[in-house]
Amino acid sequence: MKTRPSRISDLRWVRPVRQERSERTLQRLLDAAEAVIEEKGFADASVADIAARAGCSVGTFYRRFHDKHALLHALDERLGEEFRATMERAVDPARWEGASIGEIIEAYLLFALEVGPPRAALRRAAILMAMRDPAFAERQMRLDRELHERLRSLLQARRTEIRHPDPEIAIDVVLEQLRAMLLVRLEGEPIACNLLPVSDDRFVHESLLSATRYLDISLAPAGPAPGPGDGGRRAPGRLTRTERHLSTGQ
Repeated sequence: MKTRPSRISDLRWVRPVRQERSERTLQRLLDAAEAVIEEKGFADASVADIAARAGCSVGTFYRRFHDKHALLHALDERLGEEFRATMERAVDPARWEGASIGEIIEAYLLFALEVGPPRAALRRAAILMAMRDPAFAERQMRLDRELHERLRSLLQARRTEIRHPDPEIAIDVVLEQLRAMLLVRLEGEPIACNLLPVSDDRFVHESLLSATRYLDISLAPAGPAPGPGDGGRRAPGRLTRTERHLSTGQ
């Protein structure tokens, strides 16, 4: 994938620091479980494999977790903590001061595609568990709602760029569309994705094009409102990195 826009060049997935020894032991077990799940999938990840990877006994595992489902709860809770810590940095309004809607959407797509694949198997297991366990479902919905509201606030602050007749509903539609497309692309099985053969760069370009055309905005940063005699068109501005990349072939 092409290089990141400068506004997110410093952005990384955040893992909060754990200080207490018992916490560090727990995190070592969770790290080992993540690694084994990514290699084998949740169903084929055995407790013995996880304990061996963590450098502890099977008995130590069961002193921490009743079974693999309790382990998955702990992994999902940690993933949620890290998601929230990362989100706090990613959607901080100060980071996006002066940015256009197109720039925000492009960066959202690029960052999601970068941090998503390393934990695809874990998220698939959590999605399947959420279909049977209300606690999983509520945790995931809460994080989804929080991200939606934070992104929505960023876009609403730039609603003067939007020429769609109902900016409020248009923003919600675009964010739901992008979330669903990213979910399908990143999770893979059991969700079918017909766009997997398409490169990430092309996926970002087409998704950005779809969103900005629906919102009826130009792929340029927010600028002064159009003045008399300009035919109602927004003053031209710089293109996003995605548009420049695909228009020049570089």
